[in-house]
Amino acid sequence: MISIVGVDLAKSVFQVSIANSCGKIEKRRKLTRSQFTQFLATSKISHIVMEGCSSAHHWARKAEGYGHRVSLLHATYVRAYVRRNKTDSADADALVRAAGDDELKPIQIRTEHQQALQSLHRIRSQWVKTKVASINEARGLCAEFGIVLPTGASSISKKLHGVIDQLPDPLQYCMAELVSQIGDYESKIKRVDRELGQLAVADPNGKRILNIAGIGTVTASALIGRVGNIHSFKRGREFASWLGLTPREHSSGRTRRVGSISRQGDTYLRTMLIHGARSALLQAKRADRNDLPLTALQSWALALDKRLGHNKAAVALANKLARIVWAIWTKEQEFSGNHALSTS
Repeated sequence: MISIVGVDLAKSVFQVSIANSCGKIEKRRKLTRSQFTQFLATSKISHIVMEGCSSAHHWARKAEGYGHRVSLLHATYVRAYVRRNKTDSADADALVRAAGDDELKPIQIRTEHQQALQSLHRIRSQWVKTKVASINEARGLCAEFGIVLPTGASSISKKLHGVIDQLPDPLQYCMAELVSQIGDYESKIKRVDRELGQLAVADPNGKRILNIAGIGTVTASALIGRVGNIHSFKRGREFASWLGLTPREHSSGRTRRVGSISRQGDTYLRTMLIHGARSALLQAKRADRNDLPLTALQSWALALDKRLGHNKAAVALANKLARIVWAIWTKEQEFSGNHALSTS
């Protein structure tokens, strides 16, 4: 019988709880990184259970390489199985107990390529935040001396260069360095965007996703990197729910209360899809103003916009885009705006 091994991961010392096939814990051990690798290589085939935290995907791939079955569980759901005080040993025991809950869906184990894509997006996000912070700092400093710059980040470096001479002498050098820093981050972001675009086009699924209205190279590559196995979602609504784009529910008895979106799941992907939906909605409005032909999806979005307003329509369209992504990805079909409303 296959035993269950709960592993509380750490930087250097791992806590391991070993249970029999019935879930009864028989042994607890503390292992260093090298000892844990040796444990995976020499122990009999087991069901390894870990929290989906930092380094979990690396160790999951390594354990699978030795023939073990691996489950990564969400830390939020494992916490309910921790008894009394929180310790490394209690966390490892909780993982063994959580492994017996069939309703807990494990996190998909990502490949190295998917993790590399995720890392590129994290670096890009950090650069964008730093660039925005630098722009805001420059704007604020200029405003202190009565220089008000127009809103918008486009060509901000050129505008700042034009006002440096108007600042006091002690500030001009540092302001010039700050403007140079903004320009550096702009070029870095453009470079990583090009790389993400190439990676998205190189993937067959990414290439199909790129044809969906409102989804560009950054969003497509983020989907490829962050969605482990699209076939683990049985239908499009389940995928949209995973992204937090379905309504929050607070119901009891015969009373059903449905509110705004749950905002659970992957915040980054949800944000990208909502931004893409806003862009697609604006594109539909421009086409409508110019009397251009509209797809069924665009007509649906415009009708929703008139009834609920722009923001709610954008979120509803993002929900629809998530379902379209699921349908195209699982069925390996090309996007058509006139058949998009039939996706489940």
